[in-house]
Amino acid sequence: MSEKVEFQELDTASGHRIGVATLNAQKSLNALDQGMINELLQQLLSWHNDEEVVCVFLQGAGDRAFCAGGDVRAIRESALSDDKDSVQAFFEQEYRLDHLIHVYNKPVICWGHGFVMGGGVGLMAGADFRVVTDTTVIAMPEITVGLYPDVGASWLLGRMPAKTGLFAALTACQLNPADAMYLGLGNRFIDHAFRHNVLDSLQQADWQKDAYQVTYSVIQDYADQSAGWLPYSKIREHRDLIKKMMGKPSLADIMHALETLETSDEWLNTARQTALNGSPLSITLSYEQLRRTRHFSLKGSLSE
Repeated sequence: MSEKVEFQELDTASGHRIGVATLNAQKSLNALDQGMINELLQQLLSWHNDEEVVCVFLQGAGDRAFCAGGDVRAIRESALSDDKDSVQAFFEQEYRLDHLIHVYNKPVICWGHGFVMGGGVGLMAGADFRVVTDTTVIAMPEITVGLYPDVGASWLLGRMPAKTGLFAALTACQLNPADAMYLGLGNRFIDHAFRHNVLDSLQQADWQKDAYQVTYSVIQDYADQSAGWLPYSKIREHRDLIKKMMGKPSLADIMHALETLETSDEWLNTARQTALNGSPLSITLSYEQLRRTRHFSLKGSLSE
């Protein structure tokens, strides 16, 4: 195994174990490469079949990021060298991993601190407890690097309210923890300083009871202690404007609405400029992806 993913099994007071997977590639903000994906998939399948493991905790090493996406540089190099098999294997295994988390047979906690982008969103989306913290910054930045949102993005973004998912895809806007909670990317806000306390409490819990109820009780306790610290949601503030712009009848109309937008809001202006400076091909692919797959299931979004 590489040193880019660390696995631990923490003993609990009731004699069970908690599986902890830590992405440990801090220089690349814990971006996923092929080896990391393979190791995660193998270990999660092992824990999936181990009755003594009652819960899985997924986190990133360091304070800067949970996971800033996939290793785009390695994928690009493989593509340029015409190594199509490696590129295909990367995405196939990544999508299998993402789907496994969605259908996992025991509670999964994802601690989404710091940067959570691209493939990191794919890992987080399927977790039962998607924790965002005071440090969380989420984005789907594919239009800035010539790609398009994958990892089931057509399912994930298409379920967001008021066309905000399309806006996120076309603008690569940065989402704070309040935005993430509003859009459903996160479902618990907990201060990042509580991370070790959460793990300690999970170890001390009585896992003779229903695992989901036990996990809920621990996570909710720290969410309650963090109440009142959640920042202001910019995407919720501009929901009606976003819906109006993204609801235009064509991509050309949407881009024109962004181009002619007049606003003094710094967050909106940054999103607008990112869209206008993004890859035209990526923008077109992102738009068509969401338009054509709006009725797809999760499995369909990952396999089609």
